[in-house]
Amino acid sequence: MNSQRIAIIDDDPFVVAYLRQAFGIYLPDVEVEGISEPVAPAGFDVYVVDREFDGEAQGREVVRRIRAVAPQSLVIAYSAHLDREFLRSLLREGCAAAFDKGSLEELDNMIAIIADHLATDRSGSGPARSFGETVRAISSLVREWNLRLANNGRAEVKTFGDA
Repeated sequence: MNSQRIAIIDDDPFVVAYLRQAFGIYLPDVEVEGISEPVAPAGFDVYVVDREFDGEAQGREVVRRIRAVAPQSLVIAYSAHLDREFLRSLLREGCAAAFDKGSLEELDNMIAIIADHLATDRSGSGPARSFGETVRAISSLVREWNLRLANNGRAEVKTFGDA
């Protein structure tokens, strides 16, 4: 059995160390690698991506490159800057979720999503999720982002289920 691997792509060494420690506690059998450059290395089951590198918003491009080299992997944004346009661009590029670095509750949710993804058998040649599962995941993600935006005093965006 191959070892499961998580890439933390973030230029902040404190964030990388923090996530490495959290993943080590809750996902002790998973190999975790910190990557400080906005690159998309192949060979990881999960990618946790920051938005900014050296003050430049490069997260969307990193997610796009990850999707090209690792289409079955889980991609999660973990950033202090989660504005509406960034969230929309992440969704378009295939990001599964986005979490605020400043929230411990969101860290717990992120770890739960990662654990669920790693527990899913993807040994077959087909897609990791069915179409229905993908639609449900996207709908849940959009609902979560709407709540986050509403809590910041911004207008609500319609979800797939809203008519």
